[in-house]
Amino acid sequence: MEVLEKTYLEEHGEQMLVEAGMSKVQLAQAMGIKAQNVKKLFTTKNITTLAKVAEVLNVSLQVLIYGQEQTSTDVHGCIYVGGKPHLISKKEDIEELLKSL
Repeated sequence: MEVLEKTYLEEHGEQMLVEAGMSKVQLAQAMGIKAQNVKKLFTTKNITTLAKVAEVLNVSLQVLIYGQEQTSTDVHGCIYVGGKPHLISKKEDIEELLKSL
């Protein structure tokens, strides 16, 4: 699993506004911020702010962060075996790790 350095919003914020039929000014008004702060809004990692942006854009928080809905079978984590980290991002990663033990 990769460490998330940028949210989907950060990389695709303007595209998400187009898809929502909203301008930066409209987003700023809905968020209660100045229009010049929208770019800063796109880079936020504050979960409360991200949740409000998701609500305004009418998308899930998962879409806002990852770009897609996650399923109930998504697995994300790190397992240490013998002090060595093994990144896990899907069920198959766990299966491969188990085979190697």
